[in-house]
Amino acid sequence: MADRPATVRPRLLLNAEPFGFGPAAAVAILADALAPLCGGLGYVGDGLTLDLQRRPPYAAVHDTTGLSAPERLALLRRLAPQYDLFVSAMDFEAAELASRAGLDVAVYDALTWYWPTLPPSAYAAVLYLAQDFFGVRERIEADAALRERAVVVPPIIPPRREWRPGGHVLVNLGGLQHPYWETADAAAYARLVLEAVRAARTDGRPVVAATSRDVAAALDDPGVGTYDHAAMLNLMSGASYACMTPGLGNMYDAAATGVPTLWLPPVNESHAAQALLLAEHGYCDARLDWPDLGLVIDWAVPLPAVLDSVAHVVRQLAAEHGLRKRLTEQVAKAAAGLGLAPGRAQGLADRFGDDGMRKATAALVRTAAAAAVAKGSARS
Repeated sequence: MADRPATVRPRLLLNAEPFGFGPAAAVAILADALAPLCGGLGYVGDGLTLDLQRRPPYAAVHDTTGLSAPERLALLRRLAPQYDLFVSAMDFEAAELASRAGLDVAVYDALTWYWPTLPPSAYAAVLYLAQDFFGVRERIEADAALRERAVVVPPIIPPRREWRPGGHVLVNLGGLQHPYWETADAAAYARLVLEAVRAARTDGRPVVAATSRDVAAALDDPGVGTYDHAAMLNLMSGASYACMTPGLGNMYDAAATGVPTLWLPPVNESHAAQALLLAEHGYCDARLDWPDLGLVIDWAVPLPAVLDSVAHVVRQLAAEHGLRKRLTEQVAKAAAGLGLAPGRAQGLADRFGDDGMRKATAALVRTAAAAAVAKGSARS
């Protein structure tokens, strides 16, 4: 241990689940906060998660898109000696592989409130970071095996800012991509929503749309782009109002920026549950659901069947002029009056806090430093 500095600067390998933008955005925020405190940061992941990861703050970014589980395990075994802690945002399979590769593992989970059963990697992790939401603290407290390794953190959003409405309407389509449907289906949803929002506008305000690189490429629309988290926050806080997919990351960003928001029809089962909770607790300005268009999805069936149903209704909506017209009418009706006052989602930040990256960063650095010291002791 004589060759180690008095203050340990641990090395972290970060990762995020390729399901929507929420996990990748949370990791990107954490990376910026961790970089000054660490001796090195790396990222390993695939698909759309790479859209938001940058060098710097990462010294290395490892793209695992298309690799099999054995190939990813082999890569992690090669990387393991270079890092003290593997940190995954909700990619539980990657967390399990990292553990098998010999890495200490920490898990950040934005959906502790939601999972019917938490995955084994949550219990195997040396640190489990649970983002606060309805029922999270109660669930942690009731689970002795989880409680001993868990830290409940406020949402991973920056301190709140003042909403200063400008001249644009924001359409935020983060969270559309996931492994259970094709990019073409995600792009179809995005195209339908964007057309409806544009058609519903009557005052000439421009519409600015944000989505993943793959969906943006499929749309080939000059009004659609991919933005990092800081740029998204600026677009939100300066929008007259926003139309957003009901992912929890989007909800907490609405809480941070104060933008009044129309929540769009959900594209997965957690979206549906979150939008309902928001409405039930009075934190929702306006929302649309599939029954508003005469379309119904059974959210209680297994996930693959749910997402097949979502793809089916999106294709049905695209095929029927009457349904598209109804979508435009419903968007216009739901958005009427938005932009006159800050959004109700601000109440989420009042209830669950903000700037959770500080508490999460402190816990990760403390855990990684302890792992670094243990590794140094093992070598001495």
